[in-house]
Amino acid sequence: MERPVHESRELTRDEIDFFLKKQLHGRLGLCVEGEPYVVPVSYIYSEGAIYFHAAKRGKKIDFMEKNNRVCFEVDEWQKGWASVICYGKVTLRDDFEAKKRGFKLLMGVDLADERIKGASVYIGTVDIEEMTGRCSVDFVFR
Repeated sequence: MERPVHESRELTRDEIDFFLKKQLHGRLGLCVEGEPYVVPVSYIYSEGAIYFHAAKRGKKIDFMEKNNRVCFEVDEWQKGWASVICYGKVTLRDDFEAKKRGFKLLMGVDLADERIKGASVYIGTVDIEEMTGRCSVDFVFR
């Protein structure tokens, strides 16, 4: 059985920004010494950057510490489909101010200072250098 082919088009910058702002989960693409690694993350898009949090240990952190160049992908499938890919560099911070701002962005609430200080996490920021996006012609932005 043949699968239908959907015509597609490039997204405008405004559509890319809208799409990134409305999604909650994406995939972070990493690579070290020829080994690719893709991991899902919860995120927020604000002021032209991607923000996420991560435990201080694990393969994701190991990869980002060795190579801060990343790719970030978000997609949605409904009647049609849309996807955005961002390329850039990630910065990991664990200082109080970064965590306070990061948690406010990610959770939408101010956490108590003690809770922020006790959080053993990094706030990751992807500074986007390039973005591309495509969608099927039948995709509806909501």
